[in-house]
Amino acid sequence: MPLVLGGLGTVAVILWLATAPAGAVAPSPEAGADLAARWCAGCHVVGPSGAGTDSAPSFAAIAGRRDSAEIRAFLVKPHARPMRGFSLSTREIEDVAAYIETLEQRAETGR
Repeated sequence: MPLVLGGLGTVAVILWLATAPAGAVAPSPEAGADLAARWCAGCHVVGPSGAGTDSAPSFAAIAGRRDSAEIRAFLVKPHARPMRGFSLSTREIEDVAAYIETLEQRAETGR
């Protein structure tokens, strides 16, 4: 099911990202990898390789199909079937998104 953001949803995500404090700490892909292993690996393949499913795509597939804003928007407001049993803080969303972005970078560089 493709991710579709309405105009207001996109604007809300952009405003949310733009309101980060000036001295904010950069997102941590390492922390994101740890969170993904703990909370996401039960349904998703969270490593750099491996196939997912239509309902739970691999993180590498997500990285190849979505840009940073779409990934963050989805994590802020998940699809019609919410991810079970947990919610992520703003910081955790940033970390998981940063980790997913490293998977796209690995695919581009072949590492």
